[in-house]
Amino acid sequence: MLNQSIFAKGNIATAGGCLASHYLAAWIIARLESVEAAESALHYVAPVGEKDEYVARATGNINPYLHGGPAVV
Repeated sequence: MLNQSIFAKGNIATAGGCLASHYLAAWIIARLESVEAAESALHYVAPVGEKDEYVARATGNINPYLHGGPAVV
């Protein structure tokens, strides 16, 4: 059990909590299309009044796993 919202290695990712589907979807979109496309999708589903913070938090969580992931878990 990892104390983090998302973990990915290669083509496999897992996430937990109420935002798991958002993080996984954003990770897939970023890998297949672009980070900008993932940010756009996140912005669409973000709560009103929290859009910028929400997108920044979510992309901050997925970014480490977009280019091979962290070296050590």
